Amino acid sequence: MNNDWDNLLQSGLVSVPDAFTGRVMREIDRLPRPTPRQTWKIRLQWLAILGTAAMGMAELFSFIFGIWAATTAY
Repeated sequence: MNNDWDNLLQSGLVSVPDAFTGRVMREIDRLPRPTPRQTWKIRLQWLAILGTAAMGMAELFSFIFGIWAATTAY
């Protein structure tokens, strides 16, 4: 882990409460776990964002190309 934290815990300035690990693990176990449907939903959202960004970049480059073509042809 982190050597600074280990050194601080070994120095005695900071102490870990009794049953700290057990309490933390109980709280972690209580957290809701994502279902596969939520995982696919998140992946589809990212796919939509990336697709939209790609289409936006294509539109931007086509606009820039159109401006360039209009100015150089004239």
